[in-house]
Amino acid sequence: MAFACTSRTLASSTRASHCRSAVAPSRLFSAGSRRPLVRARAEAESAPSVSTKAAPAAQAPPYKHLLLTILDANSYLSDGTKLGIATACQLASLGSGGKVTVLVVDEEGTTATNPTERFNSVEWHFQDKAFKNYSILEKNISSPSSVLIGDVADDIEADLVLLSAEAVHAKHVNANQLAEFVSCPVLLLP
Repeated sequence: MAFACTSRTLASSTRASHCRSAVAPSRLFSAGSRRPLVRARAEAESAPSVSTKAAPAAQAPPYKHLLLTILDANSYLSDGTKLGIATACQLASLGSGGKVTVLVVDEEGTTATNPTERFNSVEWHFQDKAFKNYSILEKNISSPSSVLIGDVADDIEADLVLLSAEAVHAKHVNANQLAEFVSCPVLLLP
């Protein structure tokens, strides 16, 4: 049967308008299954068309406030931390008005060899990228870092948290707790 109509005969043109579809569905079988899949061309033709126009170039930045977390005791910063700074600068500068807050965390038992030098190194890397809209917070903690990161992200209303995967591998941060306590997306950088 080529047409699925509500009436049994097509004697008049008024009854032909009651047809559900003028296109016969094709029968397909999924791989490894005997169950037929029904696909009608009418459904494909009635689907909303997707516009191929490009989005306007002057959009608001996707991330207005980024939180970059540094759990690095190295005064001159590790490669993962340097990559985090570069990525934060690029994401924040996609539009105008993006801000980066750098959270430098010192855990109990781990001491930075020279905290002043680390602070200067972070500033130098931001200036090297010609990025000026940033602030630096330093915290000494005794509780898990994941909870602190979540609290700071909520306090500053961060849109994205950036973190080096080295911190997860070195067990400074528990990734499961991070997913639980941080209410915005988290980007782990290699």
